[in-house]
Amino acid sequence: MARILALQGSPRVQGNTRAVLDFVLEGATAAGAVADVIDLIGLKHLSGCRECFACQGQDDAPGCAVDDDMQLVLRQTLASDVLVLATPVFCWSPSWVLKMALDRLYCMFKFGDDGQVRCLLEGQAVAGVITAGGGNNDGADLVEETCRRMARYSGARWLGAFVAPNLKGPVAVRGDHALAERARAFGRQIARA
Repeated sequence: MARILALQGSPRVQGNTRAVLDFVLEGATAAGAVADVIDLIGLKHLSGCRECFACQGQDDAPGCAVDDDMQLVLRQTLASDVLVLATPVFCWSPSWVLKMALDRLYCMFKFGDDGQVRCLLEGQAVAGVITAGGGNNDGADLVEETCRRMARYSGARWLGAFVAPNLKGPVAVRGDHALAERARAFGRQIARA
């Protein structure tokens, strides 16, 4: 049974991204996965990476020195089998709150004196859920590439991204049965990863 952790990066907790993510996770749980969602905007204390390198003092744990709510996210990330990065497109990139969380995952990378890089996420699976008011080439492609490269550099398995472009609002998203079925199918796919 796959344990899925979704980092929901939209500042609108009940917006388009959450509506699409809910469909994806419905498919995943129907396929036997257990899924948890962290609405990153709801974290009370969240700081950016300070690049202090304190994390490099621990080889087998994140070791992040920033004492904030991201510590819980780091623990849950390590305990999951599949990490889902869910975000709307913000100016051709992930939302600021997801980007902040991705920056904080820096502590998962361990840099050896020999130039070798090891990552605590190695072997884990990563998928994306990307929403956009515009088309695929209005930034969703760049966000997908950002997530894919992060997964590849981590040594994680990239499961692909579910991209939902041209969205007209969460009410319309929730009423779009074709979109819902495609998203559920993606969820079933990541549950089998």
